[in-house]
Amino acid sequence: TPLLRGGLTGTAPFHWDGDMASFTTLVHEVFGRRMNGGSLTTEQITALERWGDAQRVPSASPPGDAPAVTRGRALFDDPTVGCATCHGGPRLTNNTTVNVGTGGAFQVPALVGVAWRTPLMHNGCAATLRDRFGACGGGDSHGHTSQLAPAQLDDLVAYLDTL
Repeated sequence: TPLLRGGLTGTAPFHWDGDMASFTTLVHEVFGRRMNGGSLTTEQITALERWGDAQRVPSASPPGDAPAVTRGRALFDDPTVGCATCHGGPRLTNNTTVNVGTGGAFQVPALVGVAWRTPLMHNGCAATLRDRFGACGGGDSHGHTSQLAPAQLDDLVAYLDTL
């Protein structure tokens, strides 16, 4: 599930497949219709959005192995691995909808606070960050990680844990 803490402003379009262009649409569809929460006024939606933006992202884990984190960041930023191609910018997302081999085209999630959002993937198939690089992670359609050694994947996970 995308992290609401730290806000959603600047990450539109919304929802798994990016079919909701605005926060207002998201609230009306998900809260109002799917959750049967009723209609909210424009003022209530604005207040909800401001409240979400004001929530702090949980503190990242302090790096247990600083050299591993450094190596992991280098892998993340390496164009041949491809993580930062989609997970770039201040919220670590390019806000696009992409088919990465995991069952359809889905919104590129922000990776800020990703360690706090397990299970991962649109269907929850990755119980841990490390599991994301296994069978349910979309293979090399979702970053080019199949060539990485287990120790390199551990370094990449060490970096992701610090986001």
